[in-house]
Amino acid sequence: EGWNKRATLYYLVGEFERSIADVERTLALEPRHFGAWSGLGMMFESMGSPKHALEAYREAIEIYPRMQQALAAEKRLSKLAEGQGL
Repeated sequence: EGWNKRATLYYLVGEFERSIADVERTLALEPRHFGAWSGLGMMFESMGSPKHALEAYREAIEIYPRMQQALAAEKRLSKLAEGQGL
């Protein structure tokens, strides 16, 4: 969990590369960490990479099907994909 917390801090200060590295470490240790997957989706969205964001959110939903933030993001990004093609 420490890696994920630090990833969150890096995200908040705009250090996306460092944040992604810590999320990857988190997921290597715990592949079913839905919060890390969702956080990864948020980062990819912030970085302008909706395709990768959608993939990460879908991973979170696979693990935790009722995760409201990930469900809303998946719905939003899916609509974007239909309209513009990710």
